[in-house]
Amino acid sequence: MTNDFNAYPLTELSPSADPWVKTVEQLVTRQLSAHTRKAYRQDATQFASWLAANDLTLPTLSNNDIWLYRRYLSDNFAKPSAERKLIVVRRLLEEAVKQAVIPYNPAQGVRGYRSKDEQETPHTALETEQARDLLRTVSTFSRQGKRDFAILLLLLRTGLRRSECADLRLGDLQEEQGHQVAIIRHAKGDKRRKVKVPVDVMRAINEYLEACGRSDFGKEAPLFVQFRRGDHPRPEGISSQVIERIVKTHSARVGLVLTPHGLRATFVTLALEAGAKLEQVQYAVGHADPRTTERYQKRKLNLDNNAVDFVHLNKD
Repeated sequence: MTNDFNAYPLTELSPSADPWVKTVEQLVTRQLSAHTRKAYRQDATQFASWLAANDLTLPTLSNNDIWLYRRYLSDNFAKPSAERKLIVVRRLLEEAVKQAVIPYNPAQGVRGYRSKDEQETPHTALETEQARDLLRTVSTFSRQGKRDFAILLLLLRTGLRRSECADLRLGDLQEEQGHQVAIIRHAKGDKRRKVKVPVDVMRAINEYLEACGRSDFGKEAPLFVQFRRGDHPRPEGISSQVIERIVKTHSARVGLVLTPHGLRATFVTLALEAGAKLEQVQYAVGHADPRTTERYQKRKLNLDNNAVDFVHLNKD
């Protein structure tokens, strides 16, 4: 079997590629948000091209073939990308079993690339004062500055994913039980969830909307919009890439290298350090498994407030 990366281009499936991969890929990606589908489709296409190049089809796949594909991924991709691509293959094969295309999953027992010691998000989590310094870098004298400040504060105070933030519409901001909430229409896994929006965040959002004259736009209008030169807002919504650029630009001003995911890790860490329960934080950030939330927590070793301080056995 060849291990040449160029043998498996990221193009549409050729007639020689296993047609079942395309069918199963469609069944898998229909459950995903739009932001995840593109990557999954590319990964599925690459797997199908690898099958075709090695004269394999789903029904003929063996456990050894999946191990060989795993080796191909590790030889050609960074560990995070290889991990995702292998997960996609597992999901494809799980769906193929459900659709009776294959009798069993040949990926059973094929482990991923990350060890237990690596099961923690690599993103930086800011200290409280660092988060404040980041917000201070934003000049709110301009309308675009007000937008950037509202976005950064929203990410830091709620832990929203960048795609969730970019997708927000004016109508997604609602009042419930006396509190402001944001309706996330397409969270990870294409789920719908609600996020409480703190008062200070809502104030920043309103200041941005009023400055841009957008408070009375329709419910389906994007919450955060693009700007053209001269501090003029445009009607088009922003993308995840715009949010990433905002975070990187302002974090660089305080000597930090941050991504929007780092702000998500900051929210999880600061909330847990302040005494929030794990399940509360898990619900706030939309994690299905509390172990995922724990991986976002940084600075777990706190010698001033440590687990050993809660156990007392002395008689006096």
